[in-house]
Amino acid sequence: MKKIYRTIVLLSATAVLGTSCSDWLNVYPSDQIKEEFLFETGNGYRAALNGVYRKMASWSIYGSNLKWGLIDAWGQVYDMQLSTIQHGGQAMVKIEGLDFKHYELVSATDQMWNDSWNVVANCNELAQQAEQADSTLFYGGELERKMILGEAIGLRAYLQFDLLRVYAPSLAMNPEKRTFIPYVNEYPSYVNNRQTVSYCLEQVIKDLKRAQDLLTEVDKDVRWNWRFNEETNDEKKFLSARGYRLNYYAITAQLARVYLYANMPDEAYEQAAILIEQNSNFEALVGNAGLKAIKNGNVKMFDDIIFALYSPTDQVEWDRLINHTSDTAEGSSEKDKFLGITAEIAERRYGDDLETDWRICYQMEKKNIDDYCTMKYYQQPESFAYSEDNNQIVPMLRMSEVYYIAAEAIYQQDLETAKKYLSHVKKTRGVITDLENVTKDNFMNVLVNDAQREFFGEGQTFFMFKRLMRTMKGREEVQATEENMVLPLPTSESEF
Repeated sequence: MKKIYRTIVLLSATAVLGTSCSDWLNVYPSDQIKEEFLFETGNGYRAALNGVYRKMASWSIYGSNLKWGLIDAWGQVYDMQLSTIQHGGQAMVKIEGLDFKHYELVSATDQMWNDSWNVVANCNELAQQAEQADSTLFYGGELERKMILGEAIGLRAYLQFDLLRVYAPSLAMNPEKRTFIPYVNEYPSYVNNRQTVSYCLEQVIKDLKRAQDLLTEVDKDVRWNWRFNEETNDEKKFLSARGYRLNYYAITAQLARVYLYANMPDEAYEQAAILIEQNSNFEALVGNAGLKAIKNGNVKMFDDIIFALYSPTDQVEWDRLINHTSDTAEGSSEKDKFLGITAEIAERRYGDDLETDWRICYQMEKKNIDDYCTMKYYQQPESFAYSEDNNQIVPMLRMSEVYYIAAEAIYQQDLETAKKYLSHVKKTRGVITDLENVTKDNFMNVLVNDAQREFFGEGQTFFMFKRLMRTMKGREEVQATEENMVLPLPTSESEF
């Protein structure tokens, strides 16, 4: 594989020292500078870390492609016949149909590949610098140094895990000793040999465990009900808003996710149980209180989110372009174009819960009489009670997924506890279902169906079906094969 390049950027000083809300999250890269100057001050480290998060929130990575865009179209989440072919829609149409060599799709996936490795390289440089940095450089001293180091290591693992899930087969597909992508943990990295799936998973787990150790002390006293708010207007601002950062609890949830993908259910359950025991910290999955909130506009159910990226303007603008540019006047004979599902797909996925499940009643809206359009990224007016949070949050890890992981990890040994975990999620989504007659033989069918509703527009559906080697069902059925579920490497990498 070719040398992975990166550019370290300096953000303006307001990125960490400004007085207005979310300044440090909201500033884009401005001036390129030499890295030796960047890492001379604590502000330079802060700017470098902020640049990583901002790049991850860009369209090519989690702003679209690995969130509600390409990856969900690939997972047959939508019926792409309802969508426009403008504003990225054409690439989504092509990946839904498995046309991996179409030029518009190749252009999009090549950029995703290049930008993702650029972020990994930035993480590696930042981690190496933070590893040896003098703690007196930082306003928060040794605790802040550990925070930056832990997040950099965790983020490189987070992103490379998703690249592995896109460009390599799952363990259920028997990849054996074949090699697919590298795992890169140093900078500069001139020779990056492709590795086996098992090797990459081992490295992801190793990095996440190191990050978890580093962040344990950092996040032990965080006020989690304020995790998406800045608590101060001075230099401590950088140490707040931990929900927008890969915090200790997010690392723990990601470890559970990775362990499950690596077919290590006992380890996955151990990590999930840590979070379930701490659920009161998040006030997540809170039943009727959640119903009141979602009725008042909390369509992303952000109380359930452990980690999110910050996208104050781009996300809602992209939603407007792909979902609302073609909105027609009431009574028009023309059909709207949008990302969504038909009544037939909705009936299949929601069944008897079609009129009660909050995830379709409040997270979607009716269009073209019988079709459903996602509302998760729709820009709410400022007068709405939850507009500030809903308009800028890109969900990355949820407590609901943690409960799914725990349930799947133990259902073979303890079906009743597994059913309690699944029932808890369903109940807090408005679905009161008696699981008494659910057996070990059909438990996973019930769980997968619920997770498919939960993950709509959040990029996890495809990965779930790939891990389990289950047929994906949207407008068409897509068989769970390596041919259908592994994206070819960019042409530029094929000779290496």
